[in-house]
Amino acid sequence: MRSPKDMRIIQIDITNACSLGCSNCTRFCGNHKKPFFMDEGAFRRAVDSLEGFGRTIGVMGGEPTLHPKFEAFVRYLAERHPPRYRLKPLRRPVRDFIAYLRDKNYFWDESINRREGPGLWTATGKKYYEHFELIQESFSYQLINDHRNGTLHQPMLVSRKDLGIPDGEWIALRDACWVQNMWSATITPKGAFFCEVAGALDMLFDGPGGWSVEPGWWRREPRDFGEQLNWCEFCGAALSTRGRLSSDGIDDVSPTLLEMLEKAGSPRLKQGRIALLEADRVGAPNMPDTINRYIASYRERVSSENRSLFPRHVEKYRLESAAIDLAALRRNAGGDWVLLYAGQEPRSAFLADIHAWVLNPGVLYALGDRAALFNVRASALRGAAGSVDFDAFLNLWPEDKRIELPGETEAEPANPDLAEWAAFAEEHGLNSEQVRKTLEKIASDHGVKLR
Repeated sequence: MRSPKDMRIIQIDITNACSLGCSNCTRFCGNHKKPFFMDEGAFRRAVDSLEGFGRTIGVMGGEPTLHPKFEAFVRYLAERHPPRYRLKPLRRPVRDFIAYLRDKNYFWDESINRREGPGLWTATGKKYYEHFELIQESFSYQLINDHRNGTLHQPMLVSRKDLGIPDGEWIALRDACWVQNMWSATITPKGAFFCEVAGALDMLFDGPGGWSVEPGWWRREPRDFGEQLNWCEFCGAALSTRGRLSSDGIDDVSPTLLEMLEKAGSPRLKQGRIALLEADRVGAPNMPDTINRYIASYRERVSSENRSLFPRHVEKYRLESAAIDLAALRRNAGGDWVLLYAGQEPRSAFLADIHAWVLNPGVLYALGDRAALFNVRASALRGAAGSVDFDAFLNLWPEDKRIELPGETEAEPANPDLAEWAAFAEEHGLNSEQVRKTLEKIASDHGVKLR
């Protein structure tokens, strides 16, 4: 086992509300009569308690972007625990966002920030899209998994006693558990825990709560874990059980946990989405032998069918006069992207191509003379009112959020920020061998050379 102070990540579980219904979720989503939403005071105390931790402070759920206070939470975390270095967020169009994010995590988080700063664990979706601008500006690490591909989830609601594992064997298995050794401690509305699953079990079964969320709680050593270790008796993470596809939407449980779910009034149990652990699921695991344990390839984290990150709607708005009525623009925009233009309408092929790009809704994309593509959610438009001319409208966005889109025949690079990252490293004297190798590997993965 590890002390939380030696972990790469400590999570703050802000909600267990989720838009998915995966099998064997580590947060047991769907088994609670009512999801929780951490209040703002508790979140601030959680963030403040991690002063000095010096590594990733994660925001997690459920689906954390569903929390109604998500924006306020993110801004507070980013202010209190900024990463060592800040890169400009994604501004240029990108077609393969998951590959871009992999590159960014590798360069920004692992190489230059050495895993220091805010992190986000998310399945993406509507709320991620709504907060896209804020997320790219605030998080130095993002772990996305939409669970649409063939992800295996190991049964978690399993008692080792139900499987006949004696005390003599159990302690060694428990202390080598992959969740506690590879992943994270956590803070929930009920306190701080040495393990994220222990915190989730305490929430599900109305346990006694965790340690007081006070500065330095995370310095505890395994010898100090005390009664929290009792939750390991109701967790199957350390056991050799076969995984189930997350898309099955079924939790595999042992008899003891079935009784506990009945007492807790589990909605999933009432829906027939709980199955007693079958004999063929005990024994050699079929889980992928990777650091992530349940998914073999990073590319599998986002399905090709997932369109949640792409423009949903592009409303064409022709400039009929010199003045732009901002209220009318918002009213008629359809809540998403607007193509504002004077003169000839851009070609239909170009308009179709927009839907194949991941665009940052906080950025204004210029299209030559007196034409622009923007999103009505952009922070630049908050509070803007009245009528303005075209140049004044463009100037609502900061200069670094006004980007010239590539021409219709100009191919956008697979990673449009790679050259900028290399320049950043040089400018800040970050020329270590690790940084250089990181940039060279990213360039090699995309079949290009650094200039």
